Amino acid sequence: MKIMTKLFEKIKSHSKKVALIGSLFLAIFAGLFCLVNLDLNPLKNSATNIASISPIVDMNAEIKNRLGSITFSVETYNEWAKRNGLNNTNNGLDNDSDKDGLPNYLEYVHGTDPLKADTDGDGYTDKQEIMKGYDPDAPGDAKPAVEITVSKINVAVPMVWSQSEAEEDMLKDLEGGVSHYPKSAAPGQNGNMIISGHSSNYVWAKGGYNYIFRNLNNLENGDVIIMKTTQANGRVIIYKYKVTDKFIATPDDEEIFSQETNPVLTLSTCWPIGTNFERLILKAEIVR
Repeated sequence: MKIMTKLFEKIKSHSKKVALIGSLFLAIFAGLFCLVNLDLNPLKNSATNIASISPIVDMNAEIKNRLGSITFSVETYNEWAKRNGLNNTNNGLDNDSDKDGLPNYLEYVHGTDPLKADTDGDGYTDKQEIMKGYDPDAPGDAKPAVEITVSKINVAVPMVWSQSEAEEDMLKDLEGGVSHYPKSAAPGQNGNMIISGHSSNYVWAKGGYNYIFRNLNNLENGDVIIMKTTQANGRVIIYKYKVTDKFIATPDDEEIFSQETNPVLTLSTCWPIGTNFERLILKAEIVR
């Protein structure tokens, strides 16, 4: 009995030390558990985390991050020329080895083959396709996607390549954006490119662009119109036009359809708003 009493007294006298040692042991155990089981790296699986938080991300920034590179772009002209078999005798910007009428620098811009007159093999030369608004690197009658941006009046709208001059068909096309008048020039090409859009429409009319050109009259000489084309091969080409003239005309006024030797853009919309008797016309010239 005396032995037990002395044992309890000894344990009691050392209880603080026992508690301290126990707490220290638990702390060490907890630390080791965290190191083994927890992901303490905030960058791990960052792509998955970003995608799960927001579907809208800067894809270029993500690609840069994956590459570990500050910047990236398409190959340089010299790299492109070498890869396509051009040499010191035919790699000049204005050389045309395949005799399709398209100089090397435009073959480079459009991503076409500088040694093959008809890159997509559809029976039309690359130059013929570009001049007529077709995609030179996509077979058949494929055309590049086009978007028109006018920052001053908050316009960003797709362009529809209209195939028919019939009013019914063109009105149908206007449901999807602004309409490119058939047989008028293609973006960036010599000639008069005519594009029409609604300034107003019936409240029951279909489409999301019934008022896209309602503020067209706010543009003045010198204001900028941007035209962005995107080919099937991913090549993006941006053309910049500056407004040079603005006037009111009848729907069949010859000035709207004037023949031009340089790249000219003509924007047309019904005017005044709510009527279709006249047209508000803006002319713009390409900026080199």
